[in-house]
Amino acid sequence: MMNSKIYGKLAVTNLKNNRKSYIPYILASAFSVMMYFIMDNLYRNRSLVEKGSPLAIMLSYAAAVILIFSIIFLFYINSFLIKRRKKELGIYNILGMGKGHLGKMLFLESVITTVASIIGGILAGILLSKLVYLILLKILHMGGKIEYRISLASIRMTTIFFGAIFILIFLYNLLQMKLSNPIELLSGGNTGEREPKTKWIMTIIGILCLAGGYSIALITKEPMAALGKFFIAVILVIIGTYALFMAGSIAFLKMLRNKKSYYYKTRHFTAVSGMIYRMKQNAVGLANICILSTMVMVMVSTTVCMFAGLDDEINMLYPYEINVQTGYSEVKENVSEQSSDIIQFIEDTGTNVTDSESYSYLNFAMTLEKDSLTIGQKPTNASLYFLTRDNFLRMDHTLTEADVPKVEAGKILIYREKRFQSTKTLRGDQIQILGETFTVQQNGYCKNRCNGGAISFMDGVYYIVVDHMQTLQKLQKLEIAEANTENVSAYAYENVLGINITGTETEKIACSGNVENYSSGEKYGVVWRRVRGRAVNRKELLALYGGFFFLGIFLGIVFLAVTVMIIFYKQVSEGYEDKERYRIMEQVGMSNVEVKSAIETQIRMVFFLPIVVAALHVVAAFPLIRRVLSLLIMDSGQLFVWCLVTTVLAFAVIYYVVFRITSKIYYRIVGNQVR
Repeated sequence: MMNSKIYGKLAVTNLKNNRKSYIPYILASAFSVMMYFIMDNLYRNRSLVEKGSPLAIMLSYAAAVILIFSIIFLFYINSFLIKRRKKELGIYNILGMGKGHLGKMLFLESVITTVASIIGGILAGILLSKLVYLILLKILHMGGKIEYRISLASIRMTTIFFGAIFILIFLYNLLQMKLSNPIELLSGGNTGEREPKTKWIMTIIGILCLAGGYSIALITKEPMAALGKFFIAVILVIIGTYALFMAGSIAFLKMLRNKKSYYYKTRHFTAVSGMIYRMKQNAVGLANICILSTMVMVMVSTTVCMFAGLDDEINMLYPYEINVQTGYSEVKENVSEQSSDIIQFIEDTGTNVTDSESYSYLNFAMTLEKDSLTIGQKPTNASLYFLTRDNFLRMDHTLTEADVPKVEAGKILIYREKRFQSTKTLRGDQIQILGETFTVQQNGYCKNRCNGGAISFMDGVYYIVVDHMQTLQKLQKLEIAEANTENVSAYAYENVLGINITGTETEKIACSGNVENYSSGEKYGVVWRRVRGRAVNRKELLALYGGFFFLGIFLGIVFLAVTVMIIFYKQVSEGYEDKERYRIMEQVGMSNVEVKSAIETQIRMVFFLPIVVAALHVVAAFPLIRRVLSLLIMDSGQLFVWCLVTTVLAFAVIYYVVFRITSKIYYRIVGNQVR
């Protein structure tokens, strides 16, 4: 019967002897604990985040994502540790320690690493959460008035969740030991050396999945369709990546082996043959690195683009400080009286109006089929704005009178937005609108968007310029009749009044509130009114996009750290496996220079393969992400390109630095073969 104190001494001794592996593991575990605690602590700070707000939802989702990735990440790097420890445990077993004794020793080791990880992570989280909190306030422009708090509930939940994770890891390690006999334990670090079979079916599946994901990204044109297919494309690419790394890489390496002119060179011979024999265990790690690298680059570039383009989006959604949208029961020749009343009301409150602009239109959501526009039971797929030439020119200031000809009687002009790559067309010489036939005088393009981002949710958006106000009146009556409704408010004649005013942000917000409460209109036939103030909505968008930006950077750091740790443990694990193999190569006649050249070739092939594939994923995903961003009114493709290129280059630099550092660790482990 062994003394219980001996287990403790053995556990401490084992951790000391394996400190090169366990110290990074404890640091990685503490990092996971710290990141989760910081996120959960921010979520529970009710002076910063209102329950149910978009920011609260994002923070709660982010905490859940960190927790899920922590489980996957910690189990993954633990697999490297337990593999290194199997030989040591086998020796203990042969020397007389039963598996029950080994279990007690592993339990004490787990207790030590768990306590160190959780306490260290929470303490680091407490120290850094104030900095993260201040950064979030800076991003959201909230100032320093909000109280900073450390949540005891966050400490409790972090301890419970990660305690449970480490218990599961211990049980997994115990199960691994229980299922292995002493011989298997002694050879546990050398498993996986049989040459894997070429799995052509999995390779073909991987190619098809990757081709399917890429095709969706490149072919999908409509923004709403892009949003719906985005996650399908992501799943296909992930499946394809794992399949190609696990099966396709082996098939590719065997093709290289069959190419004699390439294979029968010293550096290629050893590198290719070594990778074939160990690719089965390398493939999952390489695929993980590839997927995580892609996630980091896409997430960071997208959220940075959204935040950097916030002002442009606000100016597009709210071109004036105060935007008043009014619905009238019928098409009116002149709605300027109502607009003048609103402007006069603002000036009477003491606010200075610098300039204003207004335009009017009919807006119908309709079904477009073969150049015929109708309203019926079928789903609508097009948004139509019917307006006169003078209103169209006031709506889009980028067009001149020379760009928009005068409309001949019975004819129409059709304009589409350049940003909209729609498969729907209105390009016939004649089209039918609600049963009436119109001759198309001209097709063209316009730049500005009417009615903000709502139109992004249609497949086709068109501006139909008609010859006269009477045509609009006729269309409104036809629309109400075809819809078989008396609800005229749904098909009201709309006027948009934009007003710029002077004053502070607070004064502009107050002015927007006053206009919203302004109640004239019965005499003008007003059926509804919406007021959108730029200053008011800027705060809401800043909270939303600022939250996305913060989470993008925060989660990007988490995924980057996970990637670095996977690379580190992969290099360490391979270093120990390769040490004996390269020693044998020198003994059979290979020079030190040849061995070192072979090592460098293998490291470069393995290390840079994931980043190259990740870069291909990002390039292929660009069109799809670009269209999804257009739903959020992010029209600046140039800005997204700059954000994406900068993120990819920054990530490549970090990846290269990690490569240099971990390569040195690998060389030190291999030893004399790289002197």
